[in-house]
Amino acid sequence: MKKFTIALVEAGTPSTHMFSRTYLPRTGLPTIGAVLKNLGYECGIWFETMSPLDVDMLRGYDIVGIGSLTNTISHAYRLADSLKKTGGPIVVMGGPHVTFMPEEALEHCDYVVMGEGEETLPELIAAIENTQALEEIPGIAYRLETGEIRIAQPGRSVDFASLPSPDFTLSPQITSGRIPPIITSSRGCPHDCSFCSVTSVFGRKYRFKGNEQVVDELRSIKDRSVCFGDDNFFANTKRTKSLLKDMISKDAVPLRWSAEMAVKAAFDEELLGLMRETRCRIVYVGIESVDPETLKRYGKVHEMELTARCVENLHRYGIGIHGMFVVDAENTPETVRNIVDYAIETDIDSIQICSLTPFPGTRSYEEYQDRLLHRQWEYFEGMHVVVRPEKCSAYDMQMAIITQMQRFYSISRVISAYRKGRSWRIKYLAGGNYLMRKWVKENADYLERLKNGYYPSARSKPVFAGA
Repeated sequence: MKKFTIALVEAGTPSTHMFSRTYLPRTGLPTIGAVLKNLGYECGIWFETMSPLDVDMLRGYDIVGIGSLTNTISHAYRLADSLKKTGGPIVVMGGPHVTFMPEEALEHCDYVVMGEGEETLPELIAAIENTQALEEIPGIAYRLETGEIRIAQPGRSVDFASLPSPDFTLSPQITSGRIPPIITSSRGCPHDCSFCSVTSVFGRKYRFKGNEQVVDELRSIKDRSVCFGDDNFFANTKRTKSLLKDMISKDAVPLRWSAEMAVKAAFDEELLGLMRETRCRIVYVGIESVDPETLKRYGKVHEMELTARCVENLHRYGIGIHGMFVVDAENTPETVRNIVDYAIETDIDSIQICSLTPFPGTRSYEEYQDRLLHRQWEYFEGMHVVVRPEKCSAYDMQMAIITQMQRFYSISRVISAYRKGRSWRIKYLAGGNYLMRKWVKENADYLERLKNGYYPSARSKPVFAGA
């Protein structure tokens, strides 16, 4: 019996955000593709952000798997609807959003893979091929012939170290000589921030690949700047130091590299030295807030004095810091101003200020779902205010984020960086200035709707209390 042909698609979005200028495809689908290839399936991978999709071509496959995030789910649903219109291929959807919204997803597709897909998807495909019962497969959702939706028990946590490396060559959009410079060396995060879906999807158990596999992946993209796509590359500093030492001893140091980091990791002098030796350019640090009460609500435990020292330590080793901040519904425009004051005072190199976005599956979603301005998922990416603030209008909060980000990325600060000889920082400041101008232009309609109260619950609380 001929095996099914499989297409995997990463849904995209045209909207501008803080990382729009440095798009890198995620490693999830190329990893699943490698698993399917090893099982003998013909598999192709497409990334919608890289080039427009050929829907007619996709209809030629037996199964199309669509991966997405919350802010790309609208595009994913439109693609699924297009494929299903003419009785096309079987459509399977996966990703964080559909993991927690399977009923919504099944309005557009045949099956949902919830959680990690490297084991569940091949098991589902084999069952469909052989017309076997699906009841025993964990981590899937589907409709019975009666129309009733069946949601299975959660899927298994995969043995991350046993997975093959992502195979980007399965994508016709990518040539073997230009593999995207992104490596995911671990999965999961020991922290449990209220607004983050990582632990809901992958759990708090920190799982990582062996050093040898990571070194091999680095060698395939050597002499380029690499981004480690781990949710927390430094969650186990002993392991991180071991990996960095192997990168040095096995001649696998990239041109530059970056990764996400927690504040406390910046107090390990041996680690900082290894980061400098392996040419770490910048780390993305979840500072989140400058307000202690807000940090408590987020489930963060670091103190602001530690954050300032974190910045000093990183700079002492020639490493830049991108500060990631979040403002929630209890904050005010003054909170946003205080964040930028702090970022400038402590000499943080670049920042992002996100409006707390209640992604399905997070504690924040449970807390704020009754205060959502709307459920237009394409706006759920952190740049748009989507929750009605407690102490000001949604429009005022949105404008505070815009104006304060513009203040941080002002031309005067770009010029100041130039005069101080900080050539590499100029790139971040100038890039941020460009992205903010582009974002405001692209989202003029959204700003106008907030200003005019187009979203009913975006108006003053007394008028729409309980909306």
